[in-house]
Amino acid sequence: MTREAVCGADDQTGRLTLTVPLPGTAPLSALVDTVLAQRFLQFSSSRSIITGRASGVPVVRVHDAGLRPRAEFLLPPHTPVQRCVPEGLLHFGWD
Repeated sequence: MTREAVCGADDQTGRLTLTVPLPGTAPLSALVDTVLAQRFLQFSSSRSIITGRASGVPVVRVHDAGLRPRAEFLLPPHTPVQRCVPEGLLHFGWD
C-alpha cells in the first residue's frame, strides 16, 4: 500500500507505505477496513477525497468524514483482493 502525501509536512513526517497481510481471497472491503483502522490516509481542508488504484484502475474512493472516513467502493466490496489488486499494490492518490 502506498499513498501520496497530503502536504509537505506529511511528506516528511507521515508514513507513505503500509503492509497489509491478507489472504488473496479476502474481500476488498477487508483491505479497506484495515487501511482505515490504521489511520494511514491523511486529509486536509482542500484534499478530502482520495482514490485507491490497483494497476492504475480506481477501486475505491475514501471521503474524509471526520472521525471515521467513508469508503465508496468502485468495485463490489466483496470482490477478492487477488482479483481487484492483482499485483498486490494499492496506491492512494489525489485526483
